[in-house]
Amino acid sequence: QSQHLVMELYESRIASMQRFVAMTVMFHQMGSRVQNFFPNISFGYLGYRMDRTHSIMRIATTASPVSGADVRDRMVELLLRHKIQKAVNLFSSKY
Repeated sequence: QSQHLVMELYESRIASMQRFVAMTVMFHQMGSRVQNFFPNISFGYLGYRMDRTHSIMRIATTASPVSGADVRDRMVELLLRHKIQKAVNLFSSKY
């Protein structure tokens, strides 16, 4: 049973890190081969630098200062006020 705990710790810490490093090295090597391939077949016209072509997509992670439920409640309130104002305007124009 103690060996089971040691194997779980090994798998969750060391083995998973080894897999991560192996995948990172593999993808870096693939990117390097692609980087070197295109200039060779296009006489230097279609080359790019691997270190400058990563995804630049940024995701906004800052929490909203107002919750979605508050926004929904406020929209319902504004809609109700708009309907009341519309009804008041209708009555005031008739009388």
